Amino acid sequence: MRRLHWAIATCAGLACLTLLQPSLAATVDATHDTWVREDSADSNRNGNDQMNARTDLDADDNDVILLRFPTTDIPAGVSGLSLNLYWQRSDSSSSNELKLYGLNETDTDETAWTESTVTYNNAPGLLPDGVDPATESGNGATFDEIQDLDVANLTLLVPGQGYGPQVLDEEYSFSSAALDAFVNADTNGEVTFLILRANESTSGNQARFWPKESGTAPNLSFVPEPSSVALLGLLTLVAGVAVRRR
Repeated sequence: MRRLHWAIATCAGLACLTLLQPSLAATVDATHDTWVREDSADSNRNGNDQMNARTDLDADDNDVILLRFPTTDIPAGVSGLSLNLYWQRSDSSSSNELKLYGLNETDTDETAWTESTVTYNNAPGLLPDGVDPATESGNGATFDEIQDLDVANLTLLVPGQGYGPQVLDEEYSFSSAALDAFVNADTNGEVTFLILRANESTSGNQARFWPKESGTAPNLSFVPEPSSVALLGLLTLVAGVAVRRR
């Protein structure tokens, strides 16, 4: 009978562990999140109920999302990171793409910019030239030049990822080996990301996400290292043994 009790307790514990696996994922919320736009280059957009990413080659609508996260609670050598945001609107448009950049530590503003003061003209990772995308496109500028990217201080983490349609409140995620490597290489406790449109957009077809003030913060999620999961499994088995001994 005792063996039966032990077997039941152990199996129940392992079943609970299996059910808990999805909840083992940890998240780190953004401490700063906002967006900047080229056609209002000296304005600060913090306080808006949205964050926009857009590139319109027929006008001057370069919109860039900026996110900053602490890394102190992310284990060294982590893998399977996911950068998650949530759609602020519904839109049936498809065949769109976003790209994700990490701001290198060579940029002196990496840990200094704030959502309450950043503008298009002083945003880290950008080198605004005051020329609108339509003119630059007509002059044969590269897409990086049109988007005013400071490529020397940026690392491309996701070159172009599809989205659409946009569904209100649905999660949208970036993940890649390059994202894992970028976060693992951090040495100063914070990382900054830029999100841009990877293809031409029209004025009304921007990617629009909730900022953290909405109550749905952008976050970095990860699963704790295997040793933590193994420890939980061990504790489960110990509980089973304790039942057997009783």
